[in-house]
Amino acid sequence: MFKIYKGNDVVVEGESPLRITGIGANQSVKAGDYKAVRVEGDRESEKIDIPAFKTLPIDVTGVKLSPKTSNAEAGTTGSRQLTATLSPSNATNKSVSYAIAPSTTGLSVSDSGLISWSADVPAGEYTTTVTTTDGSFTDTHILTLAEPEPESPPEGE
Repeated sequence: MFKIYKGNDVVVEGESPLRITGIGANQSVKAGDYKAVRVEGDRESEKIDIPAFKTLPIDVTGVKLSPKTSNAEAGTTGSRQLTATLSPSNATNKSVSYAIAPSTTGLSVSDSGLISWSADVPAGEYTTTVTTTDGSFTDTHILTLAEPEPESPPEGE
């Protein structure tokens, strides 16, 4: 049987291999922060430094954009803020990138997911894609810019 110590406290004991828990993801641990001993009966061997190590990151498993769709009138200026939610919420690398297509003058998406368009952007459907840096997971949002409604003549004319 083995025990692993942090200072004078036993953090885990049992048969090899042992797993140290309770350390955050993607953390560097210095050599000697943890020490191991072999236990035979009621006797423990000399404490041996565990070499430096880095805990594993928490990998991204997916991404969802909200809202999924937006509608607006072509010929007007506007914007929509998108929100990317990564799974799991405690993933280590939360960085994402955005792209919008088709590429059109006056239409853009910022690094924070803000879609902006000018009055020059024609009616049509525009797809924004978010891509996670970790794992290249994607999701999409569709912006529909509709033709403006023709103005009705005033009643009685």
